[in-house]
Amino acid sequence: MSADLVVNGAAGRMGRLVASELRRCGFTDLVGCDVVEDRNLALADGPFPLARDLVQALRPGGIVVDFSHPAATQVLLDAVQSRRARLVIGTTGQSADEMRRIELAATSVPVVLARNFSLGIHRMMQAITKLRVMIDEGFDLEILETHHSAKRDAPSGTAIMLLEAFWGNAPVDVVHGRSGVDARRKPLEVGVHSVRGGGIPGEHTLLLAGPDEVVEIRHRALSRAAFVSGVPKAVRFVQDHPPGLYSMLDVIGDAE
Repeated sequence: MSADLVVNGAAGRMGRLVASELRRCGFTDLVGCDVVEDRNLALADGPFPLARDLVQALRPGGIVVDFSHPAATQVLLDAVQSRRARLVIGTTGQSADEMRRIELAATSVPVVLARNFSLGIHRMMQAITKLRVMIDEGFDLEILETHHSAKRDAPSGTAIMLLEAFWGNAPVDVVHGRSGVDARRKPLEVGVHSVRGGGIPGEHTLLLAGPDEVVEIRHRALSRAAFVSGVPKAVRFVQDHPPGLYSMLDVIGDAE
């Protein structure tokens, strides 16, 4: 069993969504890979073939869409490089060493790496870069992210991504929550706050507070399908680009 396009981590929650979205967008030469027995995975739109061995599942020059686990980074990169393939990574939580390995691999294969493939979030990122001037105008920045009670990491990767898009490389003091008898805001401080509860798929709010007015920009995911809406664009992008490490901002910018 092999194909030109492989979803790695296909048996997981996000992997299933990715597989369904790719098939909905017309990608038919597609299989999944996961650390389970070879079998068909039951998706809403029909059975999806699943393999255990990534190298065997991937044809030379193909594409891997990875929504697995950061611990599998080296195995993933070895498979992609051995097949001279292309890579879209949606897995989050990589260590600094794992990120260095991805950056090194990107010198020989094209890689799109994103913490979130939502098209709406990335349009939001494009918009907020134009608001940086508000810091010099006396506004304070806070970021609030809200997710379901089972989400493990905090703050979310998307909240970090929004902060990086807004603030760039300038010095900043990030705080996560405030408490105590003197929790007054300090200069160049940004609060990034996490709320967990219920089954909320994801909500991110960027708040700019001035002395007499407040600006809020909010993205609300109505379902987890929003988080993979940009994956088909990323797949088409790596088909046509040379080796390098790319972001979803590169992907949507290329389409404009």
